[in-house]
Amino acid sequence: VDVRTPSAMRLIETMRLEGDLVGARSARGAVRLVLQTPPDPVVLDAPSDGSAAAARAAVARNRRAIAAAPARTWLPTMTITRAGAAAGTARPAVRCGDVRRPTRFSGLGMLSVLTLDPARGLQPVDRDAVLTDGQIVYGTADSLYVATPRWSDPSTASADDLPAGAATQIHRFDIASPSATRYRASGRVPGYLLSQWAMSEHDGRLRVASTSEPGWVADGGRPSVSRVTVLEERGGRLVAVGAVGGLGEGERIYAVRFIGDLGYVVTFRQTDPLYVVDLSRPTTPRVRGELKIPGYSAYLHPVGEDLLLGVGQDADARGRTRGTQVSLFDVSDPERPRRVRNLTLPATWSEVESDHHAFLYWAPRRLAVVPVAGSGEDGASAPRALGIRVSRADGLVQVGVIAHPNRDHRGAIRRSLVAGGRLVTLSEAGLAVDSLDGLQRVGYLPFG
Repeated sequence: VDVRTPSAMRLIETMRLEGDLVGARSARGAVRLVLQTPPDPVVLDAPSDGSAAAARAAVARNRRAIAAAPARTWLPTMTITRAGAAAGTARPAVRCGDVRRPTRFSGLGMLSVLTLDPARGLQPVDRDAVLTDGQIVYGTADSLYVATPRWSDPSTASADDLPAGAATQIHRFDIASPSATRYRASGRVPGYLLSQWAMSEHDGRLRVASTSEPGWVADGGRPSVSRVTVLEERGGRLVAVGAVGGLGEGERIYAVRFIGDLGYVVTFRQTDPLYVVDLSRPTTPRVRGELKIPGYSAYLHPVGEDLLLGVGQDADARGRTRGTQVSLFDVSDPERPRRVRNLTLPATWSEVESDHHAFLYWAPRRLAVVPVAGSGEDGASAPRALGIRVSRADGLVQVGVIAHPNRDHRGAIRRSLVAGGRLVTLSEAGLAVDSLDGLQRVGYLPFG
């Protein structure tokens, strides 16, 4: 879309892709689209009876059916149409020569990375694919990582494979060139990842925080446990070179943040252990400090030197959540992290817990904006956003409340940003503009 003249925007091109958009990243002027496409159905036969011979015959028939399937069974299609032109022709989004296969079986889906140069339109300038699935995308200026859960079958696992159970496969693409993407390596870590915040590239290595699935009663009922693994690229594989485990036995990860040589991991079941992990020696990472407080943080954000802001839930001694909690942590001493301030709003929740895009921190004013919804202790049901001033001296000071008309229950504030020296908030009901000082209403535009 050409937006150079806001009052006369115009459509230029439209791209239609087969599959699901896993994510998109922009770096050095290039845009990468990460696409996941399941294969077209291939009719497979079941064994005619329970005998070994029938099983072997079914496998042979199914192998022939898969071998006879045309390339379009696996390759996603793409259609690009210029504005005002007739419908475009569907073409493969990737070619057979663009596809790579991991050294271990990674699923039958196709993970495609399309590199676009916006100045040249929607026709990809480079196309890459891996025969696998994709779920979580994490990117840096030079690397793109795609992770997906993978179950390891003990009957087929190789000697050097991870223990049977849930694992996460991670694929790295080199995106240092704005005009090309290169698949580089794949690796695995035990357990599953919370989100893209569970991955962090630093000094050429990937740090990954994961939680193992708890075992069933039949296999001893082992509890879940979390860990941080350091991976290094070696000969087309992401190889684990160091790890620290034992984080939050019987709990799962609720928040992760990597900053330089330190990682901050929050696990929860009844209390909130905030672990400080020292990664300065990648081959021997270790836990430096631990803080246990009621509740948990589901999102961590740096708000100044050695300060972290956490947004999550307060909880009682049994782990039952009681409402939104905003916490300020002093992590200047990795051995002894401490919470210096917290605000709680009983009987509420915040979208920040599940989507970090709902959170805003405006550093020039040390202003955090946190949307909340729920009844609240005063019984008010209107969703709103809290304006919180953050500082080491005063901790957390609520400076205002922003609300939109809650017509038809569409007033929940979803996004906040600063533009023209004012705070802009967006809900399904409309767009509001407030001053940064005192959060006084300047204007409101209702949607239809």
